[in-house]
Amino acid sequence: MKIHFHIIKLNYKVMISFLILFLISSCIFAYSFTKASSDEEGIKVPIIMYHSILKDTKRSGKYIITPNVLEEDLQYIFNHNYTTITMSDLINYVYNNTPLPQKPIMITFDDGHYNNLGYAVPLLEKYNMKAVISVVGSYTDTFSKTDEANLNYSYLRWKDIKELMDSGTIEFQNHTDNLHSSTNGRMGCSKKSYESNESYTKLLSKDLMSLQEKFQENTGYTPNTFTYPFGSISKASLPVIKNLGFKASLSCASGINNITKDPNCLYCLKRNNRASGISSNDFFKKILK
Repeated sequence: MKIHFHIIKLNYKVMISFLILFLISSCIFAYSFTKASSDEEGIKVPIIMYHSILKDTKRSGKYIITPNVLEEDLQYIFNHNYTTITMSDLINYVYNNTPLPQKPIMITFDDGHYNNLGYAVPLLEKYNMKAVISVVGSYTDTFSKTDEANLNYSYLRWKDIKELMDSGTIEFQNHTDNLHSSTNGRMGCSKKSYESNESYTKLLSKDLMSLQEKFQENTGYTPNTFTYPFGSISKASLPVIKNLGFKASLSCASGINNITKDPNCLYCLKRNNRASGISSNDFFKKILK
């Protein structure tokens, strides 16, 4: 009876070991299958587009909100378990298979208003979040020379940009050097109807590389993403952007992005403009539905 009992006991232990191994293998397979399916189907990434942040509610509008509204937005993002990411995070996911958080979201600011530093950055730090600011080179040059730092009208200076980069809170991107205007029949960096592809390619390349070089000279960093002024996109700009080495581009079209492992999904990414006059709850419910 003793020998028989030990055999049964031994078989029981073997069965338990096999069962544990089976469960572990099943979990690993399920995780791998889910991850592969997720990668194949794509990851949904909403991008929010902000501009200027001012306390004066009389100036609030389509491209200006108050610090209180921004904080309510950040609270919504925090309370709904979203994790803020940068363009580099997105690019590294596509090119290097670097994992993204479970619920990624991106906060972007266009133009490089000085009030982004005065009002937005402290709130981002408060909630341990990060954001992307796309600057216009000529604006930054102007206020770097005058050294003005007025929350109502100034733009970030090169020393501000370097300081923010070092803090790790803000990632900077290219918003053209001197094409953020609607003069002389050109809206932003769009191509004029009568302009040759050769002439347009030369103009756009010169402008964007000018700002890339300024970033290198002043910060030692080179932006990896181009942000279209006014969201004006010309078909002829796409090969130029790629040939200059930009891994992604940001548009002003509304919607949620589906990020796959195809690098082409990183171009003309959709963003949702944050205007005043709507609560954070209603704004996010509308764009995240």
